[in-house]
Amino acid sequence: MKSNKLLKDLSANTIQTGITQLAGLVIFYIMSRYIPKADFGEYSWATAVGSTIIAIGSLGLDFVLIKRIAAGQDARMMAGIHFLHTLLVGFIIVVTLSIMQMLWPNMLAFHPLLFLVVIQLILSNIANSIKFSLTGLEQFRALAIISSLVNLIKLLLVVFLLLFTALSVKNIVLGFICASFIEFLISLYFINKRLDRNLSPILSKSTYLDFVLESLPQLGVVLFDSALARVDWILLGIFSTVTITAEYSFAYKFFELSKLPLLILAPVLLTRFTKLSGSTAAIPLEKMESIQQFFNIEMFISFLIPIFMVCSWSDLIDLITEGKYGAVNQITYTILAICVPLHFITNYLWTSGFVQGKLKEIMYITITSSIINVVLNLILIPFYGSIGSAISFLASCILQLALYLIIIPQKTITVKFDKTIYMFVSAVLAIIFCKMTIKNSYHSAILSLSIYISLVFSFRLIHIKKFLPKP
Repeated sequence: MKSNKLLKDLSANTIQTGITQLAGLVIFYIMSRYIPKADFGEYSWATAVGSTIIAIGSLGLDFVLIKRIAAGQDARMMAGIHFLHTLLVGFIIVVTLSIMQMLWPNMLAFHPLLFLVVIQLILSNIANSIKFSLTGLEQFRALAIISSLVNLIKLLLVVFLLLFTALSVKNIVLGFICASFIEFLISLYFINKRLDRNLSPILSKSTYLDFVLESLPQLGVVLFDSALARVDWILLGIFSTVTITAEYSFAYKFFELSKLPLLILAPVLLTRFTKLSGSTAAIPLEKMESIQQFFNIEMFISFLIPIFMVCSWSDLIDLITEGKYGAVNQITYTILAICVPLHFITNYLWTSGFVQGKLKEIMYITITSSIINVVLNLILIPFYGSIGSAISFLASCILQLALYLIIIPQKTITVKFDKTIYMFVSAVLAIIFCKMTIKNSYHSAILSLSIYISLVFSFRLIHIKKFLPKP
């Protein structure tokens, strides 16, 4: 793992993720503040349903595509086959929804946004097919440009609608459809430039069949991982109200924002680990120490946003949303915040298992934890609403992590988790102490972070100097 190359990729991915999340946060803020809860809840529900359908239609080919290209296989062939698959999935979904609209017009009348949201997600998914290929080629600079431009366009569209008093969920979705089409065109430009020829759908029956067969275990992962990620939104929309769905989706959005560092690190880890696992030589001790240090720094960072948000949540969120999503979501977000560091560890173990070809094991883990999540949601949502969903999600995350630790072997790339436990304890103690002794939530948040950072460095839980490249 060359430190300079790694840091350049991380920098590009940081720019991409930072701009994407900042633009997304502003858009999310505008929607949550100026759009009624009922409309926001309906939009969240339609997004959850559409995302789940498209994820299932992917057949788990996305990460296999990245893995194959990163391992040195023919990028043009792999990208063309995946591009064709994505186009076919989009076409099938549109035809199916059109038939459903003709046969059961009342169903879509109750969910008028569903069709438009699905169209937008299909266009975004087609663009993502190209971006997955760019990820496998480690074109993180190109990805940063694409993501930055598209999300700035989305932000400008929403601000324009707000300024001209035309802000509505329907108009926002129509604007996002245009932005997703632009994203496709820009992505196409970069992949054509990288491949020195125009990308086109490729039909190669033998290669496609081999592609699908390799991804079959990953299909099970995608199928049930979709249930793990969005079943709570869908079930809340069925068994509760659109208002509760809106409240939970708001808290869940901030949970996803709290995983911001993981969005930066995950693509880089996948391509790096693929190359490490593909080597027949044993990984040198110095490189293993660098991986351990990288993991420790990753886990240290994973606690920063949750600590601040748990302490300041009610006052901060009620301030920016005029009392709509703050205090009502304090417990829900606190429960979801515990899942953030768990996701960091799980992502590392998933990446390690994926590049080792442990797809069946990953599938069994995901199926088990997803079934538990669905069952718990069915039991708890009728009694506890959004808090029940959060508890269900936390329980499934803990189970998923435990199964990864038990089932996925750490032979090629190994790390120790003892310092992560100390970091978790430090974070919890800092939050409890400050919440109990300081009334001002902002002061509590800042002091909690200060105590946590002080404890981590005082006990030498991370060593940043060992991670940085030598001059």
